[in-house]
Amino acid sequence: MMGRRYFVIFALLLSLAMGVGFAIQPTALPEFELSTLDGQAVKSLDLAGQGHWLLICVQPNHQFSERLLKLLKREDYPQVAANAIVVVLGTAEEAKVLKAAYPDLATARWYADNSRNAFSKLKLHGVPVIVGLDKKVMLWNINGVLPDLNTEKSIVNTWLQ
Repeated sequence: MMGRRYFVIFALLLSLAMGVGFAIQPTALPEFELSTLDGQAVKSLDLAGQGHWLLICVQPNHQFSERLLKLLKREDYPQVAANAIVVVLGTAEEAKVLKAAYPDLATARWYADNSRNAFSKLKLHGVPVIVGLDKKVMLWNINGVLPDLNTEKSIVNTWLQ
């Protein structure tokens, strides 16, 4: 267990050196609202359960967001769909289109953030972003897609084990 934590920290420091990953000061998930794909409001504190989660923020019709979603294939990331919250910075209709385009993530929890309320409350900078959550506490994030896909794969898979 401790070895896994040290590996994640090492991988994050390595990605920080490459300019895209950040180990952040542990911060409680802020309060905000998202919309489900059928238009129901959901509070941020109701999003993640116990354990490790990934909060993935993407934007429709955005080259790098689409690249990240393509990378999160089931065979490379077997646990990602079960432990992912995908926030689409757009309408519920746009989120439905993205969800349909990426069947490997069909079982993830998909939400829309049309007002970008969540994006601003999370203090994110650019998309796509993956945020590592542990019991509703934000511990790290990766901005963009890492140039070394093996490092990104290691971070994500180790976090979800």
